[in-house]
Amino acid sequence: MKKIKHTLKTWLKRSPVAIALSSAFVLPNTFAAQIDGVLDEVQWQNAQVINLDKTTSPFTLAQADKQTQVKYFSSEEGIHVAVIVTQALSEQTSMRTARDSDLESDFIELIIDFDNGKNTAYGFALGNGGSMRDGIWQNNNRFKSDWDGTWFGKTSQSDTGWVAEYLIPWNVAPMATIDGDDRQMGIYVRRHDVKSNRSYSHAPTSSSQPDFLREFSQIKVANHASSSLDIFASATYQNDMLNDTDDSNIGVDIFWRPDASQQLSVALNPDFGQVESDGLVVNFSPFETFFAERRPFFTENQALFDIQGNAGMRLVHTRRIGVYGDIDAAVKYTSNGQNNDFGVMAVFENDGYVNDKESNKFATARAQHRFDDSQLGYLVTYADKATQGRESQVHSIDYRTDVSDTLQIRAQVNGSFVDSDKNKEQVDGYGAWLNFVHKFSDNWQQRLNFTVYDEKFQVNDLGFLSRSDLQRVWYNNERYFTDFDENSSLKQRRVEGYFMRDHNSDGDHLRTEIGITGTEEYKDSAFWFWRFDYTSSGLDDRTTRGNGDFNLGSGREFFTEYNFGSQNKFRHHVAFGLQSYDREGNGGRFHYHPSYYFTDNYRVSWSLWAVQQKQSLYWIDNQLARYDYKQLENSLDFDATIDDKQEVRVRFQWVSVTGKNGNLFAINNHGDLYDANAKVSDFSRSTTRLQIRYRYEIAPLSNIYLVYSRGGQSIDDLEQSNFSLFKEGWDNRTGDNFVAKIRYRF
Repeated sequence: MKKIKHTLKTWLKRSPVAIALSSAFVLPNTFAAQIDGVLDEVQWQNAQVINLDKTTSPFTLAQADKQTQVKYFSSEEGIHVAVIVTQALSEQTSMRTARDSDLESDFIELIIDFDNGKNTAYGFALGNGGSMRDGIWQNNNRFKSDWDGTWFGKTSQSDTGWVAEYLIPWNVAPMATIDGDDRQMGIYVRRHDVKSNRSYSHAPTSSSQPDFLREFSQIKVANHASSSLDIFASATYQNDMLNDTDDSNIGVDIFWRPDASQQLSVALNPDFGQVESDGLVVNFSPFETFFAERRPFFTENQALFDIQGNAGMRLVHTRRIGVYGDIDAAVKYTSNGQNNDFGVMAVFENDGYVNDKESNKFATARAQHRFDDSQLGYLVTYADKATQGRESQVHSIDYRTDVSDTLQIRAQVNGSFVDSDKNKEQVDGYGAWLNFVHKFSDNWQQRLNFTVYDEKFQVNDLGFLSRSDLQRVWYNNERYFTDFDENSSLKQRRVEGYFMRDHNSDGDHLRTEIGITGTEEYKDSAFWFWRFDYTSSGLDDRTTRGNGDFNLGSGREFFTEYNFGSQNKFRHHVAFGLQSYDREGNGGRFHYHPSYYFTDNYRVSWSLWAVQQKQSLYWIDNQLARYDYKQLENSLDFDATIDDKQEVRVRFQWVSVTGKNGNLFAINNHGDLYDANAKVSDFSRSTTRLQIRYRYEIAPLSNIYLVYSRGGQSIDDLEQSNFSLFKEGWDNRTGDNFVAKIRYRF
């Protein structure tokens, strides 16, 4: 593999950008469907029809006061759906946002459960003006936006309405093989109107309902799902201006579906360079920050492996892959049946960056069986992290059952088994959880969760869990109120109360938290959110990273946010919070986020967070101290959709933190903190990041990216304020790169 990689790189370096660009215009475009938002094809005349006649937000299920019609049919290319909205042009909102961003215009959300299994569905949203967003729905009403599918959509406007036209190819997601000529699917279509702040659907449910996926409407379409082969070639050139080096890469992704139920994905010498960066995060806590996956190979056809648990656990977190070495190859196979699904994935890194050790290897396998109203599943993960002298396995069994229309039970049992150079014997750990969801009525529900993860339970070689050694009981009760008269400004009110109690495996009480939150949604699209939390005293067993546990006092926090609505070109929301905690200190935070649309396709926005806390407790430089803490976060974004093929995104982020007037604290024999009467050094951080990204679509699913990224950081420049730290955080570069990338579909 190394020899192949060297040959490819040598060939590409002759003229990497020229080769990429010339390939774009020489290779043919094989996609033939004309998706333009204009329903002039003859097939639409005989298409099946659904009317969106129910009001689902607010969730009253009253007769819709606006007319919306859905038409659909299927062809060899895929499932065609058109949504025809009757609405005067003056009442339409058509601001355009970047792909997979929150939609700020009127929009249509199409969700399809291809196997009608009531377990997993795929969402495709089109905004008036052409915005696109997709994601995956699992566990009845949990949405994830980090799934990216291959689908097509366009919108068109007129004086009397607008149209959203979809083509969902048969290979967009795995589907079970069926007998017969027709495929039965679950479908949910929602129209959201910004100016009235209402949503409409044909099915008597919404994503706020705990049984959302189970209540989809059933439709039948002619089944044309068949075999397919897609090959994507990628070429990347990167110039590192900080280190005065450049690099290039050629890779191939192959997606083969021998039939509708099976898919084999292979990535050879893949280019996993990201064209979109993560947000800046300053984290002094002992708990890891979660970052979502963005690399296409790990987001496409990944639903089968996406097994999650309580306390934010994910058994497969593919951001662990490629940290200590580039990826030589990756392979994934999935098979979906009427009642049984199976999948395997394996990834091989190169020799890595650490001491010339062997390469890291990762693998996972998943099987699940559906019967009646239940599902039983098994997952195993394997990580051979040779660069760290560590080998681990995690085995998991999960179960879900719908006891009735109002009660669902979910459970999971896990075991982790780790061999490492640091331990003479294998370390075995276990974890389990049990969840109940109960629905009193359409607008009233409760949840009860039990979680036990022992102190040796480890999933982070290929998964994600911010902490093990946890015993948790969690309960919430949530109710919506929608019965407001026509003269009221309120559309909907939500009130939720919750309770959480945590212990560690030794039985020590960590905390008890009680809170109440509420949301007031108004008919003019404005909303008000508020939250009050009380946290009891308890034991902190993590902050010192194993250098002593200590007792914490109780605390409380109030937070509120008001959004002024999304009907105008200028949109903004404001938030502030007050808190008094033993660990986080006494203080507050403020947030303001304005945005302005110059036109429907050009937007600028700014986000500000300012935090000030007195006597905040931190573990820095292996010592425990209280500081007067300040944090300032700024994010400036410019989004431009030049036309249907070109977009430009500019994002600048800056985060600065300071800790001053530090006093050293120690822990006595009773676990209580006391002032050690010693001063500690102040600290500061200033981090900046700039990214300018241009995307050009040369053909459907084929794009050219030009990306400039620059980062900087300054640490412990102690004599300046948060505002003054900007120059140091900008001048001290930590990265300065230009990337040209093409990904072309044959």
